[in-house]
Amino acid sequence: MSSLSLRHIYKIYDGNVKAVSDFNLEIDDKEFIVFVGPSGCGKSTTLRMIAGLEEITAGELYIDGKLVNDMDPKDRDIAMVFQNYALYPHMTVYDNMAFGLKLRKVNPQEIDSRVREAAAILGIEGLLARKPKALSGGQRQRVALGRAIVREPKVFLLDEPLSNLDAKLRVQMRTEITKLHHKLATTFIYVTHDQIEAMTMGTRIVVMKDGIMQQVDTPQFLYDSPQNLFVATFLGSPQMNLFNAQLSRENGNVYATFGSNKIMIAPEKANRIIDEKYFHVPVVLGVRPEDIHDEEVFIANSPDTIIDAHVDVMEKLGNETYLYMDVDGKEDYAIARIDARTKVKANENVKLAVDAHHIHLFDPVTELTIIGVPAYNTTEANIYTREDGTVAVKFGDSDIALPEKVLSRLVDKTIIDGRAVKLGVSPDYLFTEPQEGFGSIVGEVEFTDQYPRFNAVYTKVEGKTSYMIAKHALTDEYQSGDKITYYTDPNKFMFYDIESGDALIAYSPISANTATAKVSKSGSKCSVSFGNTKLVFEDTDNRFTPGEQKISIDFDAFTIDHSVMAANPYLIVSLLVGDADCLGSKTVVYSNLSGMDGYITAMFEGTPKLSINDKIKVAVKPEGIKPVK
Repeated sequence: MSSLSLRHIYKIYDGNVKAVSDFNLEIDDKEFIVFVGPSGCGKSTTLRMIAGLEEITAGELYIDGKLVNDMDPKDRDIAMVFQNYALYPHMTVYDNMAFGLKLRKVNPQEIDSRVREAAAILGIEGLLARKPKALSGGQRQRVALGRAIVREPKVFLLDEPLSNLDAKLRVQMRTEITKLHHKLATTFIYVTHDQIEAMTMGTRIVVMKDGIMQQVDTPQFLYDSPQNLFVATFLGSPQMNLFNAQLSRENGNVYATFGSNKIMIAPEKANRIIDEKYFHVPVVLGVRPEDIHDEEVFIANSPDTIIDAHVDVMEKLGNETYLYMDVDGKEDYAIARIDARTKVKANENVKLAVDAHHIHLFDPVTELTIIGVPAYNTTEANIYTREDGTVAVKFGDSDIALPEKVLSRLVDKTIIDGRAVKLGVSPDYLFTEPQEGFGSIVGEVEFTDQYPRFNAVYTKVEGKTSYMIAKHALTDEYQSGDKITYYTDPNKFMFYDIESGDALIAYSPISANTATAKVSKSGSKCSVSFGNTKLVFEDTDNRFTPGEQKISIDFDAFTIDHSVMAANPYLIVSLLVGDADCLGSKTVVYSNLSGMDGYITAMFEGTPKLSINDKIKVAVKPEGIKPVK
């Protein structure tokens, strides 16, 4: 038994730098879990927290049901293998593998038995008398694995163990590690930036970006049903083709138009478009290179999915050919992966057919899938104040109270008792058992879909034009017409502006942005100083009086407009990004600023690509600087 449970795990370094945010994962006994993502996404940090080499800032880590947050690494019964083999150069292979057991004062006969058994599993029996300098890279990696195997741990942690090997050895070692997992029948957690390693080795893959889990599922499901554009384009080589398209209905069918091309969406895909709002507006159409066909029979059988293309470049790889093409409606090259024996030639115009059963559709603003099981069920709703003073969200006959934790994250308080908003409810947070603080949603089952690890139940709900989709256990069975009541956690809700699509709720609470400052004045010119920051501006409405006083800066009183910064050089502040939250057309940055009471929240127009620890200059609008009364 070696299951793990990671519940709301955070890793925050000094300066409010979030390396991992709200990481939730249940790992079953004997699973091979792969964490994959670009450099700096938090995958190795998460692995090190599991090992006990990094302290968990917040959240709970359980191994076999036991809380281990404060348990020493040596007591967690975990073995870790790094990309640098860390073998002792003066010791033989045998002694390297036996060293940890000797420190634990294991019986010599038991040590010998374990070392030789591990060597047999790894095929290194003939290397036991050698020293590391006499080994190849692949052999050294096997020794490092053997040193972990002899410990007989509950969990193996492997942090990019193949990064230092050449391509041929990586392929060989991938296979050997997979076979090793089957032989040992224990839990493996493997970190890599290589999507091929992830796809070929994992029973499940966790895709990460900027410290946040993007999606977790089986390799095939991730490939076939990516939940957002990042997952869609990160997995697969060549990368998925993306087209700017619009959807329309004609004679009961759904079509996607991009440029002069128009293709029909397969009915089983069209019926699962999550919201009618995506018709006649820009959407992103995704087509993988292998789903573009040049075969005459396929084209003849697919008259409604023909596209016109001009082949610029062909890459013949022996077993297959890549076409790099100009397609109307796509700014960069479209790529098709076709049979090596194609009749297509470079520099000619061709007609190709798209497999309508394997297309993908995404929201261009949120970048979330709009087909199949979405990240959020969305519906128009109103946030209002009840007679008892509590704030609630209402759609149809559903009326759910919003806790203060939610209200503190709203970036626009005018939506309370104001305009309608788009409410987002995750399919992962719709439960059939009531829980304290949860709200209820009543509906009627329309149909179900079976996925690798869950059943998707599509339900008609009053006040929602499209289906409310929930993830259920594979053992749950529902029939069309069944009545169902869901209970959902309002802390997990999202809110969006109906017109712009911008998120109206930030990932973290909006801070008060207060500081104790020294104020000096010369006529209408006002100087406000706190920490290492000095802001100078015209106090035309005479808000400030000289002396020490508490001031605040409105969280939305920031701008990255270069013309504004050039005109106001004494209102520029440098922020070190601790976390950043893109809301659509706006960005919220969380940072520490010397002299402020707690962290500072800065929201501004624009969506610069920001990562943790980036430095960004922002200007403060003078009307947003206020005395606290």
